Amino acid sequence: MSEVSDKDYVSTTMLAKSIQLKGPDLAELLLTNGWTYIEGKHRLLTDKGLTNGGQYKFNDKGEKWAIWPLSITNSSLFQNEILGTLTQVKRKFKLPGVDELNKDQKRVLRLPENGQFLIVGGPGTGKSVVALLRTMKYHQNNDYAFLTFNKVLLTATKQLVDFSLNSFTLDSWLGKAYWKVFKEYVPDITYRKPDYDKVMKELEAKGIKEKSYHIIIDEGQDKPTKFYETLMYFGLENFFIVADQNQQITEDNSSRQELTDILGLDVADVIELKENYRNSHPIGLLSNSFFTDPSSPPPELPSRTRASLGTPILYEYSDYKDCANLILREADRDNRNLIGVVVANDDTREAYVNLLEKTEINLDNPKPIISTYFAEDKKVPNINFAYSGVVVLNDKSIKGLEFDIVFIVVDGFQIHNNDLDSIKKRFYVMSSRAIKKLVLLQSDQYKGSIEEILPKEDNILTRKRLHNG
Repeated sequence: MSEVSDKDYVSTTMLAKSIQLKGPDLAELLLTNGWTYIEGKHRLLTDKGLTNGGQYKFNDKGEKWAIWPLSITNSSLFQNEILGTLTQVKRKFKLPGVDELNKDQKRVLRLPENGQFLIVGGPGTGKSVVALLRTMKYHQNNDYAFLTFNKVLLTATKQLVDFSLNSFTLDSWLGKAYWKVFKEYVPDITYRKPDYDKVMKELEAKGIKEKSYHIIIDEGQDKPTKFYETLMYFGLENFFIVADQNQQITEDNSSRQELTDILGLDVADVIELKENYRNSHPIGLLSNSFFTDPSSPPPELPSRTRASLGTPILYEYSDYKDCANLILREADRDNRNLIGVVVANDDTREAYVNLLEKTEINLDNPKPIISTYFAEDKKVPNINFAYSGVVVLNDKSIKGLEFDIVFIVVDGFQIHNNDLDSIKKRFYVMSSRAIKKLVLLQSDQYKGSIEEILPKEDNILTRKRLHNG
């Protein structure tokens, strides 16, 4: 690339001065928001950084560093992601070191580099952690792909590591792999439902050679076995899958036994992670009340000494504006927290985003950043998990995520065809996202039957009336 004129572009330090920031502070914001990444001792530009105007300047030794157009500070994305972050507070959001792992997690890291492996465990047991730590073994040679269930989890995962992760959603990777072979889109049966049988038949006819490439999959239970068969027809044979059968929230999924069989494993070869590192004891107690999986025991309850803000609460309310007040005041009480608001559908999601953005109440701190994402959005999710704020998501978008505090909006969730297991699994996933505090919100006009699955014991779920937020 040719050198760009200093008249048009400035260094990160000079850009920081133009917006009255310190150079290292802006460099950290660019890193945590995915505009740059670290490789060795150098900060390099990600695709997002390049797309939004970043370029490289070179010296006589061939060394390069990022430079930016001064006009970038006027872009809406820079203002939202970088300048907007200044009202947020950085939270602890990083991978643990190997010395912080338990014996089962360390056993996972000692597995051979090649082969097929299945790791199972409940929420908060460190499945994603061991998957990412294993990925680091292959990063230097770039002979791997880290695959996640959806874009939101993919975004959070990229922010968790300090290197440019070679990662995709499960569906996008399949689409790219198929295009590379056939220069066509993946044939499908219906929208977002690939015709796996046809794909496998076409790949078999091609006679794809075996590859040493490594596939690491997070939340592997939410794809059918034919998805994994298809990957094998691409010549892949090195699989590392982490999964939890009790967190199945799609119609096309794989059970623990099916994954064990498709990978050709003996039951004894499947490694279980049992210790819950995420939730407080009261939250773990409520989450476990939704456990339905007969194939494996529920995760162990966290220690009672684990820091907690009390027993989960179900608030019944009349005016949902009171709910917005409650959420904003919770964010203001400790502005270091990332709060997740989980809803059943897009209508409710949009309603809560609009309400939270428009609600004006007296707060001690700046109003938190309100972020959201929905499945039909083609853009990269604009959510920064390394900082405080409020994130509003549908329940199927929160797979693998965690928040300091979670509000579950019960309105909109229904039990269909008396299928209690399916709705329990959805509440198991939602409730287990919370680290410190869990609140359920239910309108007094709600006509659903979720009470059927909620525990009646007051020491597991306290019930209160919400008045004026």
